[in-house]
Amino acid sequence: MKKILLPIDGSPRSARTIEMLKHSYRPDEADVTLLMVEFKDERVEMSKIFEKYAEEAKHRLAELAESLAGYQVRTQLLFGTPGPEIVRYAKKEKFDLIMMTRSSRGPLQKLGSVASYIVKKAPDCDLLIMREAEEE
Repeated sequence: MKKILLPIDGSPRSARTIEMLKHSYRPDEADVTLLMVEFKDERVEMSKIFEKYAEEAKHRLAELAESLAGYQVRTQLLFGTPGPEIVRYAKKEKFDLIMMTRSSRGPLQKLGSVASYIVKKAPDCDLLIMREAEEE
């Protein structure tokens, strides 16, 4: 079984990765972790607003996990800077594959900052970075 990390930011663009996973792997072939990293400035103290935001993120992750019925799915919510947190988590958990979409920068432009960071710093695993769906 392939251990797959899907960094998700909650946008329709990043949720598209789930559809690609379903088209690429059967439920018995994939052990999936949906990872959401919410930016947090360490100088900001925990507050009621932050707690509410965290609960909303957990709820969104649970909804996305439900869309993978039949798959073995875990969810993980981390706080910090997305690129470094994704790489740190991927190294710690030893994933076989990281699947994600890149930010919208046009078809000929460079990857976004998070995808670029992951390409440069990712652990020894496969990477699949999909471009955003074409606008119709």
